[in-house]
Amino acid sequence: MSLSSADIAHLEAVLAQGKKPKVVFTDAAGQVAGRTGKVVALDPGGVDDFVHVAFGSDELSFSAAELRLPAPGEGARRAPRQRAGEAAEPVAPSGPGLLPDEPAPKPKPVVSERKPVTAPEATQSAAEPVAVPKKKVARPRAAAPKHPELSITLTYEDGEWSVAASRGARAVVKGAKVAHSAALAMCQASGSDEVAEVVDEVVEKIRSEAAEEASRLRRQLEEAEARLAELK
Repeated sequence: MSLSSADIAHLEAVLAQGKKPKVVFTDAAGQVAGRTGKVVALDPGGVDDFVHVAFGSDELSFSAAELRLPAPGEGARRAPRQRAGEAAEPVAPSGPGLLPDEPAPKPKPVVSERKPVTAPEATQSAAEPVAVPKKKVARPRAAAPKHPELSITLTYEDGEWSVAASRGARAVVKGAKVAHSAALAMCQASGSDEVAEVVDEVVEKIRSEAAEEASRLRRQLEEAEARLAELK
């Protein structure tokens, strides 16, 4: 399960009240799956990781598929269980004049009588296997995912270049427009043959689309000039 649109609307309503709702990390979150965190902000601005969650000493961004709302009663604190053989402490009534004059007598310890074990019973109990309790092995805590100190991403989409920057888990710049010449200069500065090959494919596509657009505009211009010539 993951966050639905109704769950996201619920989180927005709780955040609007000044509260920080709890969420549970799903298996898609990786090492932190099963842990809980508190939503501190929502930023659905066209990015996948728009849910900012604080857990422990970290504050990271996650997608809706990596989170879910806790089930009813999940994470609730349980009252301490009473040990066997212990009597419940009496509760004194509240209000003046209702306290007892003398303290209530303490309950007497219950002494259990043991019957002597005869020889046949001892032989039979010795033959039966004794169950040895298994020791619980402590699982190591999953380390929180690390983020680089500074990350800059150059993106080409719908004929335009944009750049985004993040410092750690916090986004500093989102979708700032970049000119074609500046974007190509950034790609060439990387000095990577793989990047140059991919950029050449993108540039060839841009040129092809621009040539088609120029040809279409020329035809429209010729048609408009022909109509003007007929009106003279």
